[in-house]
Amino acid sequence: MPLIFLLPVLAGGLGFGVGFWSGSSATKLLKLGAVGGGCYMAYQAIKGAK
Repeated sequence: MPLIFLLPVLAGGLGFGVGFWSGSSATKLLKLGAVGGGCYMAYQAIKGAK
């Protein structure tokens, strides 16, 4: 993939990451729990589909 297309994607990901993890510790724990729960549900759906 050419670098000209990859840089905006990387910059967007970095901005999302900074915005995602800013805030209080309680908010970070809630976000982490939501992401973890979503990953677990996706894992179970994939595992059950096989």
